[in-house]
Amino acid sequence: MVGNSTIRRCVVVALLLGGIAALSYGRSADGDVKPRGAGKGVVPAAPDFPISLPTGAVVPEAVRSSTAPPDVFVGRVMALTRTLQCPRCAGTGTKVTRHRDLTAARAVPTMRETRADCGDCRGTGFSLSTARVSPVLDSFIPLLGCTDPDAPTTAKLLDKARTALERLGCSGVLVERVTATTRNGITSGRIPQHGAPCSVTGELGQPIPIGGGERLIPVKVAAHALVFLRAPVVNAVPLGGMVLVGGVVAGTISKVEWQWGQAIVLDGGYIVPLVVPEHKGPGVDADKDGVIDRPPAPANTKRVGCGTPQPRTLRSRNPDVAHTRRSATRPTDLRL
Repeated sequence: MVGNSTIRRCVVVALLLGGIAALSYGRSADGDVKPRGAGKGVVPAAPDFPISLPTGAVVPEAVRSSTAPPDVFVGRVMALTRTLQCPRCAGTGTKVTRHRDLTAARAVPTMRETRADCGDCRGTGFSLSTARVSPVLDSFIPLLGCTDPDAPTTAKLLDKARTALERLGCSGVLVERVTATTRNGITSGRIPQHGAPCSVTGELGQPIPIGGGERLIPVKVAAHALVFLRAPVVNAVPLGGMVLVGGVVAGTISKVEWQWGQAIVLDGGYIVPLVVPEHKGPGVDADKDGVIDRPPAPANTKRVGCGTPQPRTLRSRNPDVAHTRRSATRPTDLRL
């Protein structure tokens, strides 16, 4: 009997040890749960973005440039704002046509307006000419990194620059055309020239600390091509989503082999959200109430001499037609 009880104890202890081993299976030494199939010979799934730089990676030095005068910076911001506008509709997205109607019943001609979407920009108000926008943007980026942070006018200048860059990020087809050449070059492995302006679109990732209080903001251009923005001057993007990023090329991260392929570092640039362009022509639902808004009613105008057109109410010279327009000084109805 003693031998049987000893055997039973051994069996119970073995079962308990087996249960503990089964419960603790899949957990690492620091308490993190391992994924299924994380045993020997199984490669875990790769993350979407790098969370740190590999050991031994060398980040290029920051691009140094002299401070630009404020008036030069303002001129570039205004030039960028103007070139983003459609030259045909002046950025309104609407083409206004005025008609002059003259009938036998009216001795005074009637002016009326018709509104339609601009055919050149498809109602968005943006220029679709890359030849107009790209040179201005390339000349604007180096000046953005030359701003003096201690100058009293820097805050207002950067607000104007942020407004122009956010508008660029909303241009849709224009952004695709402006960044197509650089994006294709980075995807194919061609390194942009050191100190050259660069603008691309991609998916935004979590910032990576690199020491000394600095961080690199990764933007995935392609599956095996990354762009890192260091110390952006204009940062108007929340974490995640598609973005438009630009800056001066500092170089590539060297002495490293990782799954991300080529990684280019940009300095003193900008990062803004990339969104669908807003339709600005008539027939849009601006107040989001589910009802298409009507275009504003045209104002009837009458030209007085050689001066500017002034709003006037056209009255018929027929004495049998009564007018019910009330005056501020004469509240009674008038009959001519």
